[in-house]
Amino acid sequence: MRVWINQKSIGKRKTIRQVPLDYENVPGDVRSLIEETVRIMVDAFLLRQKNKKETPLSDEEITDLADIGKISFGILNNDNRPNLEEAKKTALLAFQDGLVCIFLNDERIEVPTENLGGPTPEDMEKMRIELHEGDRLTFVRLTMLAGRMW
Repeated sequence: MRVWINQKSIGKRKTIRQVPLDYENVPGDVRSLIEETVRIMVDAFLLRQKNKKETPLSDEEITDLADIGKISFGILNNDNRPNLEEAKKTALLAFQDGLVCIFLNDERIEVPTENLGGPTPEDMEKMRIELHEGDRLTFVRLTMLAGRMW
């Protein structure tokens, strides 16, 4: 099943592009959605690692990369293989801690819980979702803003 992931462009531009993601196993709950998405992303990373090659950049890509201060060809110099199980645990923990929000077709997925520490993995399994061909998913990573006053 093909689902579209909203992805923000790097740099100063605020454009959001839709990237296709193909789910072999259609997730039926929030936990399996997170785990399956992580599996797909880790597989894509491993494929990029395996097929190391330099590709020319377009003018737009060069401008975007210059905005963030680093122009590279996307070559992955890190040969460490990611641990899929650790990646899944980290993603689930980030959702539990409220560091990641998930939107399905512009509606936020909220998992009801009685636990003050956030939803448990069991709560995430109970929260059923219906994913259909062509749906739009958005994962928003929230960051803490911190600074010092001198």
